[in-house]
Amino acid sequence: MKPVIIIDLNSGNLLSLENALRRNDLPLSRIQQPEAYDFSGDEILVLPGQGRFAFISERMNDLGWRHFLTDWISRGGHLVGICVGMQILFEGSDEDPKAAGLGYFQGRCQRLQHPKTPMVGWARLDSDKLNMKDQYAYFVNSYAVSDSPSCTAKVTYGQSFCVAVQKNRVFGFQFHPEKSGRFGRELLHHVCQ
Repeated sequence: MKPVIIIDLNSGNLLSLENALRRNDLPLSRIQQPEAYDFSGDEILVLPGQGRFAFISERMNDLGWRHFLTDWISRGGHLVGICVGMQILFEGSDEDPKAAGLGYFQGRCQRLQHPKTPMVGWARLDSDKLNMKDQYAYFVNSYAVSDSPSCTAKVTYGQSFCVAVQKNRVFGFQFHPEKSGRFGRELLHHVCQ
């Protein structure tokens, strides 16, 4: 099994993510800086994030992840972004217009057009990929990407928006697989292979 590395940017509930990955018997480490680990190139990096887009962007800069992840992705590395970790894979966000994303996926995150934000709770996924069709996932977000050529699942919450993306070995999930029950654990197991 490939080692799974959680990128710790001091953002989000890493314990629930660690528990979900451990339930899948995946070899797991958590690191704050890329220099703290001797990467072979076979690892699966998981980039979780909760909070503001600018905070994640700044932490990536401060801890040395921006350059590392750009290089990692360009060499075909395996990466899974969750919540703001997915959003940061895009070019930017209207939440913090001056903060830069990684730009791997084209597009920007926009505020949800719904009277009640943040979106908190369960929603049904519309997808025919990765066994996500009609599955329910758990969300906590106020910003999302409306669409992407790499979109693999959508949800409707006042408007339809993209909640999962994939290109090559880079996956992004706006929802929290670690809080999405059996479906979420199975999804994490699948993308961490």
